[in-house]
Amino acid sequence: MLGAGAGLLATPLIAAGLSYGSVERYSLMPKIAIDWIAMPMFVGTFVVIGVLVGSRLSPFASLLPGLVFAGLGGAVLVRIGLGGDHRLGWELVPQEYIELYASLLNTWSLPVGCVLLVASFFPSRWRGKAMVPDEPPQPEEQETAAPAPPPLPKRIPSRY
Repeated sequence: MLGAGAGLLATPLIAAGLSYGSVERYSLMPKIAIDWIAMPMFVGTFVVIGVLVGSRLSPFASLLPGLVFAGLGGAVLVRIGLGGDHRLGWELVPQEYIELYASLLNTWSLPVGCVLLVASFFPSRWRGKAMVPDEPPQPEEQETAAPAPPPLPKRIPSRY
């Protein structure tokens, strides 16, 4: 439950953090440029992704956001492949957030989704904790004292 809750909480945090990219409006070719003021947001977002990927939390912590971001990125690729445009669900997004939404979908969603999905499929993350025995082990019988070692041989004096 803790891992699933962390995954559900991290999904909008990662989406908000990765949406902070600015599209240059005054050029003919739009370019994604990172604003230096938003750099701490990027760093914080990648720290959250790193915690989800490398932590000992449940694999659901990285699986849930991974499915969301890989699904969004994959849906954009399928829509473009079928001859549509790259504007997936723009009618559902308020106009003032369109550029941020586009920068999330077209740049970060698929790589972040793939990283989170790959991290959740390692078998070591799906193993449970070792079971603790209910009762302490019984003390074994007292061992007998070890016999004394044999005496060392006498030293032979050297001529030299």
